Amino acid sequence: MAHNLNKDDPSGSCSCEELLRLTTHHARIVGLVGILRQQNTNSIPGYGSLTQVVAEEEMIREKIINYRPASAGGASIKLMYLVHFLARTKSSFDAETMASILESVNDFR
Repeated sequence: MAHNLNKDDPSGSCSCEELLRLTTHHARIVGLVGILRQQNTNSIPGYGSLTQVVAEEEMIREKIINYRPASAGGASIKLMYLVHFLARTKSSFDAETMASILESVNDFR
């Protein structure tokens, strides 16, 4: 079930500005996770422990996955960011997550 990212919009849509804010913050957190793992350290002052940073990354990633674009531009930004995330982290999404992502941009395919 998609989170309502814009309290004024019951459809769950939010502005591209909100998506850009989320993706910018997420990219920074993904970088911090990489630094923590590479340096084999448990925390970065001001950011918390690896566990806390990973939990924040997962929460923001979930918001991006559940983001429902209101335009073709927003759909493109969402998909391009997620492709970049997967390539950078050498990870993948499970079938349920992929279906959710595709459903969220279905109006713009």
